[in-house]
Amino acid sequence: MMRRVAPLALLAGTLLAPLTLSAQEATTNTRPSTVLSANPFLPLLGYFQGEFEKRVKDNLAIALGFSHIQMDGRYTNADLKARLYPQEKAPYGLGLAAGLGVGSLRDEQYVEASCAAIGCPTPGKTQVFSRTAPSFSVEIHYQWLLGRKQSTAVGFGFGAKRYFIADNTNEYGSDRFQEFVPTGRITVGYAFGKR
Repeated sequence: MMRRVAPLALLAGTLLAPLTLSAQEATTNTRPSTVLSANPFLPLLGYFQGEFEKRVKDNLAIALGFSHIQMDGRYTNADLKARLYPQEKAPYGLGLAAGLGVGSLRDEQYVEASCAAIGCPTPGKTQVFSRTAPSFSVEIHYQWLLGRKQSTAVGFGFGAKRYFIADNTNEYGSDRFQEFVPTGRITVGYAFGKR
């Protein structure tokens, strides 16, 4: 009896394997290809962080991000990122990204009445310092696609950004803005578009 069952099980497994693989491929191909997300907490503080991400290949997505955040000055950024998904399940799972962008940096400083340095701004007034500079960023993040249709995206990540500021000094000769800043993101969004 066992001699007959073993070959039949082997034959059944050989015939069913392609069907199982086809089902897995179908699941992969029905995963959303686009995610539109934003940080749900920053608007409560008057700031914004959001992103539009589009899968190009199973292991690669392109993202366009925008943020307006207060961090030792106000940083308003627009970034274009290439995000690599090593598990080839974009836009789901672990993602490693590098990006190029442009940032507008703005800060205000109150000038003391006792300021007597040469070139000192008018005492007793608020002086505005601003720069626009290109930037380079790297990040690591993880994104889940939740629900039966995988249409709810939840992601978090961290990284760093470098601003290339030509002149980063104020009237006193000291640095006005941080040129190297840590970055972080928590996003919730909508995933759509099947491929």
